[in-house]
Amino acid sequence: MAAVSLIDLSVVLGRQAILDGITLEIADGAFVAVVGPSGTGKSTLLRTIAGLTPADDGTILFDGVDVTRVEPAERDIGMVFQTPALLPNRNVRRNVEFPLELRKETADAIHARVSAEVRAMHIEHLLRRKPAHLSRGEEQLVQIARTMVRSPRVLLLDEPFAPLDAHLRSRMRAEIQLLQRGYDVTTLMATNDPTDAMALASTIVVLDGTPARVVQLGTPGDLHAEPATLDVAMATGVLWTIPVRVERDGGGYWLVHDGAVRLRSWTPALEPHVGGTVTLGVRPTDFVRDDRGEATARLRRVVPGADAALLCSWGDRMVTGSGSADSEEIGRQIRLRVVRSVIFDAVDGRRIA
Repeated sequence: MAAVSLIDLSVVLGRQAILDGITLEIADGAFVAVVGPSGTGKSTLLRTIAGLTPADDGTILFDGVDVTRVEPAERDIGMVFQTPALLPNRNVRRNVEFPLELRKETADAIHARVSAEVRAMHIEHLLRRKPAHLSRGEEQLVQIARTMVRSPRVLLLDEPFAPLDAHLRSRMRAEIQLLQRGYDVTTLMATNDPTDAMALASTIVVLDGTPARVVQLGTPGDLHAEPATLDVAMATGVLWTIPVRVERDGGGYWLVHDGAVRLRSWTPALEPHVGGTVTLGVRPTDFVRDDRGEATARLRRVVPGADAALLCSWGDRMVTGSGSADSEEIGRQIRLRVVRSVIFDAVDGRRIA
């Protein structure tokens, strides 16, 4: 296992700058999710740590040792790609054995390590099959087992759940979580899915821009509650947004949208925006049905068994909220209380309040 330090890391591919001065400290055994819009260099960051993409500037340290110019095979990295690259002529057992064969491990050592990994990933029943006879989820489990059989110091996961359906994603999250905790291996995962990041990571790093820079990093709870920008908020969970006009009223302000929204705010940060428009963001769990609520919405559907059980039209937006309703109320106006909201600048997306 290893602590990973990235110091002013920059990467240029062709004439395009991809990463610009990325600096991160990743503790030994941490699970870090790297999120951000598509094209912001998440995969490039992982490939640079692995040594597959050379850094044009900056330093990569493993436990304080500079590995920036060290060959990939000598970094002791395990990398799981979005699309598994299994050896087609080998069955599952021989695929998992392959990294240990390259190390020229003894037959007894190979048998012991492979047996442990296939049990951990619950793929003992697949050992005789070849890749052509595996599902996408099974291929990914085999790829992870082949990666972990080497006991790497650092595990890199590049969109590992992207090709999987919702059921398999849920299973794979559970497997990865158990694996990472069991081995206590330093892990970085690139993902576009907020659910993956929030469910698995102890720290989330948000990249944005061209070239990419670190916009914000912190715990999932911190980023979910206090996003620095609208992009960070969107990258850390579902967020309903609606443009609202800022009106001054005595010592406070009103946030107004076409009669459907009229929220009170007292934050002085809104003063420069009086008469203009800002973006109001609300999480689904922060919409609660309440007859004295500030927001008027029309009930469109009741979703039984869900955390956010009410589907409503709110202004020109469709949103979900929590609460109970009868099917007879569908089509009627209801009131929603906004438990918590975040206000963003409508131009640059920075958080105002």
